[in-house]
Amino acid sequence: MTEAMTQSVAQAVQEDYDLVIAGGGDGTVSEVASGLVGTGVPLGILPFGTYNNVAHSLGVPLDLAAASRAIAEGKTIDIDVGVANGNYFFEAVGVGLDASLFPIGEEIKGGHYEKVLQGAMKFLRQRKAEMTLILDGEELNLRSPMAVVANGPYYGAGFTIAPQASLTDGMLEVVIFECSMVEVARHFALSAQNRVHEEPCVTVHRSREVKVLSRLPLPAHADGRPIGNAPVACSVLPGALRVIVP
Repeated sequence: MTEAMTQSVAQAVQEDYDLVIAGGGDGTVSEVASGLVGTGVPLGILPFGTYNNVAHSLGVPLDLAAASRAIAEGKTIDIDVGVANGNYFFEAVGVGLDASLFPIGEEIKGGHYEKVLQGAMKFLRQRKAEMTLILDGEELNLRSPMAVVANGPYYGAGFTIAPQASLTDGMLEVVIFECSMVEVARHFALSAQNRVHEEPCVTVHRSREVKVLSRLPLPAHADGRPIGNAPVACSVLPGALRVIVP
């Protein structure tokens, strides 16, 4: 996260700005929104990014003229914000495989296409790991290459990770992959570009508090930002961010 941007937003709140607009992709939206959590100052989104997962979750049009009109009309709702090890997230937290691939994916998105082979090799070397998930006090033990805690339906490169997720229900969707690597690859290939795909080995649970534990030092990310290794403790702040919607 670019701390300077978040601090600039916090300064704007202190100076009594009554609206903050984020023009950019999901990274920019996350940085700006982090400075507005709990303030009641509304966030407007002009989606200039590649995937625009947050805008898509909110129904914000990708047409900039239409998005601008929505901001001018000023209809607001209060949405949930996730917290993972003290870090805000608006899309999802991942532990395991996707966290190890996210940095490579960002480099590829930035034009470093030579990283494709590196990403493929890392994917093929991935193995299932023993994890313990504690969902509102209920313990689940499993072997999985990854687990995702979703605040909204979409994350990453436009993947529909939790199609039933709502940003206004005060809950997190916990997506568990008890899958082979072939099944994981198929699931993400068929859920790209905001499509919905159901893979039998993927299950979804709902929880307000989630802990992900592992004996191995599995990497974790929050909205694509590395947050260290498991254990990861997630919770939800209901209605903590005011956003402008069409």
